[in-house]
Amino acid sequence: MKIEGVGVREISEKFGTPVYVYSMSALRQSIKEIKQLSPVTRYAMKACSNKRVLKEMLDHGIKIDAVSVYEVRRAIKAGFKPEDICFTSDIFSNANDVHFCLEDKIFTNCGTLGMLEEYGCAFEKTGRGSVKVSIRINPGEGAGHSKKTNTGGPYSKHGIWYENLSEARNIAKRHGLIISGVHTHIGSGGDMDHLKRIAGKLVDFAKQFSDLEVVNFGGGLPYQYDPNLPQDDISRYKSILNERVGILEQYFGRKIVCEIEPGRRFVAGCGYLVGEVRALNHTFEEDGKRLDYVLGNIGFCHLIRPMAYGSFHPIWIVGDDLGPDQNIIIAGPVCESGDVLTQKNEEPVPRRLPMPKAGDLIVVGGAGAYGFAMSSNYNTQPLIPEVVVEEGKCKLTRRRQTLDDMLREEADMF
Repeated sequence: MKIEGVGVREISEKFGTPVYVYSMSALRQSIKEIKQLSPVTRYAMKACSNKRVLKEMLDHGIKIDAVSVYEVRRAIKAGFKPEDICFTSDIFSNANDVHFCLEDKIFTNCGTLGMLEEYGCAFEKTGRGSVKVSIRINPGEGAGHSKKTNTGGPYSKHGIWYENLSEARNIAKRHGLIISGVHTHIGSGGDMDHLKRIAGKLVDFAKQFSDLEVVNFGGGLPYQYDPNLPQDDISRYKSILNERVGILEQYFGRKIVCEIEPGRRFVAGCGYLVGEVRALNHTFEEDGKRLDYVLGNIGFCHLIRPMAYGSFHPIWIVGDDLGPDQNIIIAGPVCESGDVLTQKNEEPVPRRLPMPKAGDLIVVGGAGAYGFAMSSNYNTQPLIPEVVVEEGKCKLTRRRQTLDDMLREEADMF
């Protein structure tokens, strides 16, 4: 198996396992596909904030949606200008975050009335006349491949409830804030019809804001992880957005800027997680049915999506003299029984794959979004390297963490 012309065995021998690998060719194809949908396209960098990925976005004129002030700072270090960054959150983590956004003129998208109030109070103390701000609206419904990723509706913490928009306007007026932008994001897992309906709702909400300049329809573009199923065609989203923005421009009699901010669709398909088979094991069910486990050195500390959301990821076994296809469960080294890569509906399930042996490779696809970004040091596992493959060459963009790296921030108590 090769990634952009480079064999995964070669990559594993050069950088060790586990290792994240990103195909620049696949990333550029995604950028090209998504960029044509909207005049302004932002990358929700929470999906993958690797500096090489950010540089590719910068080089192609993609702007940034950041969900923490540290992400804002990281984007600036990667070369983005403050005016190209939108900070979207439900809270400010501390007062310093508020002052940073004001002083550095970071366009702020407030997801709660409390955040809007705090921003207004801090701005009022500056003594300036007015400042532009955006609000995130909860439209009353959401979508997600898991309830945990559904970011709209009554059971989502995100966004100002659509029936409370008059209160948002009152807060803004009281503190000298100009609500020039509106935004909604309902989660990842919907389809084009769902996105079309939500875009229509946002247009109706947007009409309530006389100073409107920007309408951000969020992310949530569908991505199909199963390579045996057709990838969702997102091209018709462009006509949906054009129609919705046209309604607003006719209503206000002026130009309205259209934005979207996908994350997962940009990077999911360009990323792979490469690990190694370390052992085989088996158990028996009550009816005597044998369950075969393939234990590798990649677990939920490296890729948490299967355990957290029951997410499907394509998996390939790479090795010489592989055994015949049979039902196997791919599991990792972490101490929980939930540390299983082959899951469905948040339950471990066998998958039809060649039976490997120790030393063969496990390649997990669709790992570019929320892969490394959500990895951890659980079980004192080091954060793993990130490698970029481009035009037949592979290059390290993040080295493997060491134990000294992990211990460096701990205070010496003795």
